[in-house]
Amino acid sequence: MNKLYERIKKIYLGLFFLSPKLLSTIIFIPFLYICGWILATPIFLLGVDKENLSLIGTIFTFLIYVFSLPKWFKLRWGVKNTWTLLGIKKIDKNINLFFFFLKGFLLSIILTSLILIPIIGTKWGYWIGTISPNTFINAICLLLGVGFAEELIFRGWLLEELKNQFGLKRAVLGQALIFSIVHIGFDLPFLQMLSILTGLFLLGILLSLIRLKDKNSLWGCIGLHGGLVGLWFITNNGLLEISKNSPKWLVGPGTINTNPLGGIFGISLMAIFCFLNFRLLREKSKF
Repeated sequence: MNKLYERIKKIYLGLFFLSPKLLSTIIFIPFLYICGWILATPIFLLGVDKENLSLIGTIFTFLIYVFSLPKWFKLRWGVKNTWTLLGIKKIDKNINLFFFFLKGFLLSIILTSLILIPIIGTKWGYWIGTISPNTFINAICLLLGVGFAEELIFRGWLLEELKNQFGLKRAVLGQALIFSIVHIGFDLPFLQMLSILTGLFLLGILLSLIRLKDKNSLWGCIGLHGGLVGLWFITNNGLLEISKNSPKWLVGPGTINTNPLGGIFGISLMAIFCFLNFRLLREKSKF
């Protein structure tokens, strides 16, 4: 048993030092995902269905990932204050992290409202305005869970990892591209897939710019990303019934689960907010 543990530990730590360094970056998350599934597999014997097993495997993967981060940055880059580096803990005593989160969440409300107003004001949307307790709880879980987990991965670990290897500007573009690719559905027609890819790419850029603008704090990104996911979930599960005849330029591609960031209107909003935040960073000479 001890020999098996030592062998797994050796493989795990060896992953940190592959050459070139980019190879370790590419393999890191898939390797942890496999480990999470291995840990979750025995639960399948207890009669857990595949859907819940997938969720459990994902949770195990994320827990392994969180516990791995301090070791990863210490061994690869000599960084001891990992959570400060990633913008989870305070960098400055005067910084209010909750304030950054609220600003990000407020921006998600503004973006969602800008998309919903033309839908509600036309025949394309029918206001229902009812939210069940389960829907509200699920939305909160999405806001906090998806927002925190994905931002810790993409605007936290991945951005810092690519920045150490290729510099800040390439890291911003690289993490946004990877973020968009892993979120698109490959079952859509090419042009629809390309439009969603573009919208998500711009969202990845916007989130990274917000982190830089917020003195590297990750909480503004968490508020914005989680807010967009949670608010759109509530919109589609109680607040609004969107007509199937709604134009794709407004509600985005897809039939059942549309993504407004993939529509021309959503892409334009992302581009405008990216430009505004980029201007603010340039004025502060941070980018």
